[in-house]
This record gives sequence, C-alpha cells and structure tokens, in this order.
Amino acid sequence: MLPIRPFGAALTLALLLSACGKQEAVGDVPSSEELARQADAASQAIRDEAAATDGDGAQSAIDLTSMESYANALRGYTIMVPSGWTVDATASDDNGRVYTETVSGTKLSVSWVENREDAAWSKAVQTVEDGTDAMEGATVGKNEYRASGVLTNGLKSSQRLLRKPDGTMVRAEITYAADQSKSTDPLASAILDSLTLQ
Repeated sequence: MLPIRPFGAALTLALLLSACGKQEAVGDVPSSEELARQADAASQAIRDEAAATDGDGAQSAIDLTSMESYANALRGYTIMVPSGWTVDATASDDNGRVYTETVSGTKLSVSWVENREDAAWSKAVQTVEDGTDAMEGATVGKNEYRASGVLTNGLKSSQRLLRKPDGTMVRAEITYAADQSKSTDPLASAILDSLTLQ
C-alpha cells in the first residue's frame, strides 16, 4: 500500500510541475517617449519618498516636490529642475536646454557634447584650471568632473561634467549671484547631483 501524502504537498508538487517550461511573452522595446515617462515617474517616486521622510517636522533645505525632471531621450540623460523655471527656447536645442529663474536670474544650462577625442572635456577642465583663482575643480572618478567658484563678473558657477561610455559627455552648469550663495548653493548641489546618464 502506497503512503498517503498530505493534500498541500501534492498540490505544491502539481503546481511546480505545471510551471516547468512555461514562457512569458516579451513586449516591444519602449519608445523614447515611454522612457521619458518612466524617468519622470522614477523622479516623482524619489521626490515622494524624500517628502515623506521630511514629514517628521524638520524642514528640508530643498523642496524636492517642486522639482520636475527633464529627460533627453535622444542624448540619454535626465536632470531635475525646479518647476517654476522657464526654458530659454532660443538657447535650447535637441542636445539640451537652458533654464532661467526669472526673479533671481539663476541660470541652468545642461547639454550633450560630442567630445571628439576628449577635446571638449579637456577644454572644459582647462578653462576652469586656467580661469580665476576662485574657481576650483576636481576629478571624481574617471568620468566625472566638478567645479565651483566665483567668476570675474560676480556670479558663482557650479559645474558637473559626466563622460558617457561612448566618449560623449553631458555638461551641466548653474550660475547665480555670488551674494545669494548661502541660499542657492544647496539647490545648485541638488540639481547637479540629480544629473543621471541613461
């Protein structure tokens, strides 16, 4: 006489056997618009999570819920920008955008650069290092460069360069009045930190 197996064990065995060899259909590759929507959704999730963790009574220095993402699917990067900032259409193109905060005059420029034989990368680094003594830059790893300091016109500049695996690069720079550094530095850091390659 065969031993009687418990009903749960028999059901589990039957389910495991029926799942063998099962294949799931693979969907189409998402369009660039869908990738941009996914990037927006991911950015919103990060903002929601940050807002939830800041809800304990401590006020965050940066209101992440007022930021929206700019995703350039053609050139493969995303950056977060305060939603009240306006796009300068004449200075923007398929490679990137220029944003301005009209009250303070703070300007964000983000763009993809072809960077043939690293010429653009070297020139950007050399410009910082040969410029005013107040500008300081440093390499962060092999494919990132950051710089910040006060320009001769009284504006503060914060910059971030990221080099892509294909050798091209994305450059983001924020300029604002140096006397507004105390209030604007945290925002500038948050925007530059959000620059992500896709």
